[in-house]
Parts: sequence; structure tokens; C-alpha cells
Amino acid sequence: MISVTHWASTTERVLNLGLPWRVLRPQLVSSTQHGMMDYQQWIKELSITEPKLEISDNSILDTMYKNHSNLETIFRIIDTDHSGLISFKEFHQTWELLRSHLKTEISAKAIADLAQSIDFNKDGSIDINEFLEAFRLVDISAHN
Repeated sequence: MISVTHWASTTERVLNLGLPWRVLRPQLVSSTQHGMMDYQQWIKELSITEPKLEISDNSILDTMYKNHSNLETIFRIIDTDHSGLISFKEFHQTWELLRSHLKTEISAKAIADLAQSIDFNKDGSIDINEFLEAFRLVDISAHN
């Protein structure tokens, strides 16, 4: 068991993402008791053991419902100016940060193309509904 404060500071030190870990804790840590958490259980929850091969008719809706608060939290983190919209600049900055930390290559053009593909109404920004819809569509294609 470690304190939530220790977990937050260690997570930031290791990942160096500049995220508000204490605010994100309810979406990342399943349970705490008296400000303490079981970090080994948290790591087990993060690990992928087996892919889910069975798909029911409601699986996509269930997945979206279960992950709605996580996706909304991610949206708010990317929306750095708190306008309620993700500008293409904010989207690009987030991908650059992820790219550098994940040590993966993704071109600026690919990032721009991804942002434009999520901007369904083509107004130059991504609102929460477009953001959620993009994840719904990805989930559908993953199950087909």
C-alpha cells in the first residue's frame, strides 16, 4: 500500500507527462482506503491479459458507457485553454507530447490528418461529441 500522494508524484516522475494525477485518480485507480492504494493491484489492472473475443450486440454501447468519463477526462486534458473545444493546435501539441514519451514516429501531416478526420463538421476544432464519436467508430471497426 502507498499513499495516493506518493502514487501521483511517482507516476508523474516516471511518465513526465505534466498531468494532474490526483484529479485523474478516480479514472485510473479502482479503489483507495484512507488515502492509500494497492499499487500492485493497480499495475495488474493496467496489464492486458487476454483480448476479449466474444462480442455481444451491446458491447460497443457498454464500452462507450463505461469509458465515457475517461474519454471526457482525456478531452478536458487535451483542451488546455478550457474552451470546450480541442483546437488543431492543442491536438497537435498533445500528440507531440505522446510521441516523444512513447518514442514513436508520427508525422505532423498524420497528426493533422487525424485531427481533420475527427472534425466531422469541418469547423476547425473538435468538440466533445466529435471526440466521443471518433472512439465509437474506432471501437466498431475493431469489432468488425
